[in-house]
Amino acid sequence: MRLAAALGAAVALLPAVLFVAWACLVNPWFNDVPVLLGLLVFLPLALGGGAAGARLGRRRRVGQLGRGLLGVLLGVELMCLGFATFPRSPPAAEGVRLLVVGIDGASWDQLDPLAAEGRLPALSALQERGHRAVLRAEEPLFSPLLWTTMATGQRPEVHGIRGFRTRADQARVPRFWDIAVDQGRSVGLYKWLVTWPPFQPPAGGFVVPAWLAPTPETAPPELSFVKEIELSRRLKRKRVRAVRPGWRLALAGIPEGLRASTLLLAAEWTLRERLTRPGEAERAWRLQLLRVQLDRDVFLAQLAREAPELTTFTTYAPDALGHTHWDALETCRAGGDCPPWGRAVEEALLQADAVLAELLAAVGPEATVLVLSDHGLRAMEAGDAGRYFAPRTERLRTRLEAVVGPVDVARVGHKVAVTLLAEDPLAQLQAVDAELQTWTQASTGEPLYRTEPIEGSEVALGLTFRDERIDAERLSADTVGGEPLSDYARLTEAYSGEHHADGIWLAAGPGVVAASDAEVEAGEPVYLQVDVAPTILALLGIPAGADMPGEVRHGELLPRVPTWAHLAPESRGEVTDEDVNTELLEQLGYIER
Repeated sequence: MRLAAALGAAVALLPAVLFVAWACLVNPWFNDVPVLLGLLVFLPLALGGGAAGARLGRRRRVGQLGRGLLGVLLGVELMCLGFATFPRSPPAAEGVRLLVVGIDGASWDQLDPLAAEGRLPALSALQERGHRAVLRAEEPLFSPLLWTTMATGQRPEVHGIRGFRTRADQARVPRFWDIAVDQGRSVGLYKWLVTWPPFQPPAGGFVVPAWLAPTPETAPPELSFVKEIELSRRLKRKRVRAVRPGWRLALAGIPEGLRASTLLLAAEWTLRERLTRPGEAERAWRLQLLRVQLDRDVFLAQLAREAPELTTFTTYAPDALGHTHWDALETCRAGGDCPPWGRAVEEALLQADAVLAELLAAVGPEATVLVLSDHGLRAMEAGDAGRYFAPRTERLRTRLEAVVGPVDVARVGHKVAVTLLAEDPLAQLQAVDAELQTWTQASTGEPLYRTEPIEGSEVALGLTFRDERIDAERLSADTVGGEPLSDYARLTEAYSGEHHADGIWLAAGPGVVAASDAEVEAGEPVYLQVDVAPTILALLGIPAGADMPGEVRHGELLPRVPTWAHLAPESRGEVTDEDVNTELLEQLGYIER
């Protein structure tokens, strides 16, 4: 009976042992929690197999053949387990020359208090040997515009990316990676905004688009499981264009770097979600952090596999959580009743620092590192806080487009920004302003919107409601130009965090001179986002274009060439609704149906 029980346990364990051995063979990062993995996988199977073997032993004798088979199985399992649990050093990313890390929504006023407490060791170590500055954005503070300004070294009226309804090939000027590829550099882009649809970089490399992507294409296609997971786990419990079931996505992800700890965390969250039905605040918190952990796994594996000379990695969790969880963070800091997700914004920044530490270890000290953010975050202004209505954008957009041509409309707190997409934006601006003056509100007899220019932008117009007394009674009875007011506003919970212009710039490594004591005493330098692209090119040993208005902040040794404009992507024409991830834009609050 004992022999039968042992044989049953060995047979039951064999599939799990072989699976773990395969996973560790194709992915040296996989078994990062061997003890927990053993408890959760091997022990239940062993107990079940033992029970089955005992039952077998009661029914018939297990003789010499059983002893031989048991020996073979145990030998195979011990060999596989030894291989799986033997410490293996993940391969380094040799050959990376420049690593650009984006932390969407980070600002020094958030990071410095955490660093002072010793909770941001990677960023603090970079500051000690590097150069730090404020990276200032220009209005309108829309992430697709800002990341493209950094990528091109040109402002929106030149680079042409003006809103959320866009594709990578809509850029009118080349991005720094277009120039790097032309100059023979290998490139790996991980979730830089406005990189969909992706291109396949020559000489290896990879492109995984960011959250604006409406479909799961990646380059190479093997990485599409990342986008399938992202598209199938929306915050509103929707499944969007998912092709494969979860277990197949997990199997596809293991050879591409997915770790056991990430799979176990995903399984734990799935079980918790089904049993406890958490609210949206907890869902957003857990899913955002889980997504970054998955991104870290995949990026590090691709970095080691391809070792591109230029590579980028961006995390968007601080921005996404800052909009919705800022009030909870302030409550926790004030000593009030702090929910489990109350410090979600801080956790996102701490996670970004931990990921940065792993990336720095992977690329080694020979690589230059540039850490950026597109803007900062802060509590909503006093005039906006506590208001419980949100402008709707989609009826506004479709009604304007019918009269003045293509526009993009996005919500920013209680304001709306209309981005002009016509070939002659100034003429379209006048047409939009004139059209809006005819949209009178029945209860007041005045136009619904007050228009205002957006400072620093010639291609966008700001809108606010003239009459902000929005309540359920008025929504049900009032009209705008003969249409229900409810098409243009709705009641909602207040957002508590908003963008502000000051992001971060932190550079270290070859080509970067650390700030002197005199410079530190003189105060924080302020750089502009148009400085990013020419600086990246200079750090790669590529001359910037003379038509780039920004300055090279580190490493400019070559005279500028007249222009790189001939490397601009070829446009496929107008953007359609299928090219836009409207589901996520709505969930993040940028558009309202």
